[in-house]
Amino acid sequence: MKKKVLVLGSSGLIGHQVFNYLKLNSDFELSNISYRNKLNKDSVLIDARNETIFFNHIKKIKPNFLINCIGVLVNEAEFNPGYAIYLNSYLPHRLEKLSNEINAKLIHMSTDCVFSGTKSSPYIESDSKDGITVYAKTKGLGEINNNSHLTIRTSVVGPELNFRKEELFNWFMSNTKEVSGFSKSIWSGVSTIELAKAIKWFINNNVSGVYNLTNGETISKYDLLLLFKSHTNKVIKINKVDGINSNKSFIDTRKLIGYELPSYNQMIKEMIMEIANNPLLYKHYNF
Repeated sequence: MKKKVLVLGSSGLIGHQVFNYLKLNSDFELSNISYRNKLNKDSVLIDARNETIFFNHIKKIKPNFLINCIGVLVNEAEFNPGYAIYLNSYLPHRLEKLSNEINAKLIHMSTDCVFSGTKSSPYIESDSKDGITVYAKTKGLGEINNNSHLTIRTSVVGPELNFRKEELFNWFMSNTKEVSGFSKSIWSGVSTIELAKAIKWFINNNVSGVYNLTNGETISKYDLLLLFKSHTNKVIKINKVDGINSNKSFIDTRKLIGYELPSYNQMIKEMIMEIANNPLLYKHYNF
């Protein structure tokens, strides 16, 4: 029997990549829910804040795996904290309860931003979530940590289906002459494609609790921008500046994933190839 997988937030940065990757690289029976924009003809548009309609539809699908890619990002969380509290903090726990009721496994997305970036060594799974922003606090409260469900804690870069500038790659691509790259802002996340690959692996393997998803390497935001420039062949000047002194790097101490995550150079190369091979999906990018 095919595994039934439901992706929530399917038109977002993470959600669309996860759904499309699983569609092409698995035999799962897929369905998806989005808020405003349909990912495909089968997408169902529902506001997750409308609990009755939202949860009744999930119960109707009866998924084996529920992948929660719904979330309020940094700027919107500061502007509308009530919205962030509901979607980032309350909703994951409500989905946990529902998953228990319908015998499904919840896979929830968290972030390195639950940490402040002031620790002298890389963060591990059990470290105190000391982030102070609305986004950090609401995402920290939303993490699910038990033996039945999985929270993937990471940070991502990747293409979006629209051209909003909050995400790093979109911001980079929207600039034309020059940008500043922070050499003291340290990152250890993954591309959205690598996250999608990991989710497939987690679906096929029994892992629960909180999992730090990283290749174990670190890279500055400045060097990450250099990789963007190299693989897109974009003509732009990248100024190296100190910027914000922040190191939210983290490590995977659990070591359960049965394959090796690639280098950042390989991740970005594959990310750009994915965009180039899907010009209708990513028509707002021009290499």
